[in-house]
Amino acid sequence: MKLISWIFLIFLGIFVITLSIGNRESVSFSLFPLPFVMDVPLFMLILAGGFLGVLLGAFRTWISDGKLRRENRQLKQEVGKLKGDLSRLAAEKTPESDKTTQQALASPDK
Repeated sequence: MKLISWIFLIFLGIFVITLSIGNRESVSFSLFPLPFVMDVPLFMLILAGGFLGVLLGAFRTWISDGKLRRENRQLKQEVGKLKGDLSRLAAEKTPESDKTTQQALASPDK
């Protein structure tokens, strides 16, 4: 799996380098209602748009997984409580109760 991710990163790097070399011309970037105009290389706009898309997608995924994270947190608390109960019951267990349990298991009722 690690090899596949390295191969993917190499191809992504080659793509970004090719994009940067091929689109070095400046374009005018403006936000229409605002009096803001800026000349930037085209590849910077493309990469900034891709980066913004990744950030928005990660934020959306984080929001949608909130219910699962909450449920996971509650289940971990419940497991911790049950482990505590189990250790408490194991500490309360006496050798006499073990002997009684073993005798009950050894002689089945007829």
